[in-house]
Amino acid sequence: MQIKRLLDDRLVVTGDRLINSQGEHCEFVEHANGQLVAVSPDGKKVKNSPAELGCYLLSKDRTDRGLAKDRLRSFWEDS
Repeated sequence: MQIKRLLDDRLVVTGDRLINSQGEHCEFVEHANGQLVAVSPDGKKVKNSPAELGCYLLSKDRTDRGLAKDRLRSFWEDS
């Protein structure tokens, strides 16, 4: 499962800072049962939906068209 940001499609990894629906910065910890676990500014672990943190989930079983698009993008980025 991949987690990407809505605004720029960047991959989200552990430790990234995300903005929740209340406008607070949270630090991403893990993905569990369709929810994203993050640490809020006051140090509490909270579970939010990906949309509440401005993200979306991609399964590894993406379509052939999507995979071809990723291959083409990586070709031009590596050149």
